Amino acid sequence: MIRFVERRVAFVSRTNKSKTEIAAPSVPGRVQRLALFGPPPLIEGEDAAVYDQLLARIFAAVKPVDVIDEMFTADVVSLEWEVLRLHRLKWSLIRARGLEFLQDFLAKHLDYDLYSERFVDDLAEILQDDLPEDQAKEAQMLAYKCARNEADAVDKVNEILAGKRLRLDPILDHAKDHKVKELAQEYARREPGAVTLVHELLAGAGLSMDRFMANALVLKLDDIERIDRLITTAASRRDASLREIERRRAFLGETLRRSVQEIEDGEFEVIEPTPAEGKNAA
Repeated sequence: MIRFVERRVAFVSRTNKSKTEIAAPSVPGRVQRLALFGPPPLIEGEDAAVYDQLLARIFAAVKPVDVIDEMFTADVVSLEWEVLRLHRLKWSLIRARGLEFLQDFLAKHLDYDLYSERFVDDLAEILQDDLPEDQAKEAQMLAYKCARNEADAVDKVNEILAGKRLRLDPILDHAKDHKVKELAQEYARREPGAVTLVHELLAGAGLSMDRFMANALVLKLDDIERIDRLITTAASRRDASLREIERRRAFLGETLRRSVQEIEDGEFEVIEPTPAEGKNAA
């Protein structure tokens, strides 16, 4: 019995040590094994640091016990990244189309005062080519007066532009287009001034961004449905890898239990006592 207890303690000690070594492998060893699976599946514009963070968090949650578990876990990480990517792409697709609608709206409703400064700068740059370097300020002033529609300045500017085979309208349209794109980009970045201005313009026209986004959704519905199918496929494959890890854990646990039982049964084997010599003769 003492011999059984000693062996049992030794076995439990070895088992616990083995579990500790497997469940908490050193980071360098884990990185080495993961290197076998190739570089991160990133596309242009994706952040490798964010992928590494996802990798670390999933490995911390799953706690793979061997290289087989690590293979399945690497699949889980890759597929989860694919799911997240497709969600981002779906939103980006809708958002980009919605911003196109916004730009079309701004092109029709943007006040002249909002892009007149850009028009002055563009026009002054063109006019400076026909004036001496020391009269650069005069070019800026002439462009400013032209922008304010002062007759003499407009006539003079038209005369200079005619010599260059240019016209005022394209320069004005260019300044407006630049401001429209700039304002739309600032709105997309949620800059407070741009958000307030856009919402005021939309409210004045009885519209909202929700309407633009709804129109974008309708126009891109076929693409969105295809992306959703891809998301479902990737998520199903991810879940299958997780189930396989759980199945292997259950199998290993059952195997360990059987091994312990076999050891215990072996230690308690009944041995028939040998009769003492001379007793039968009596």
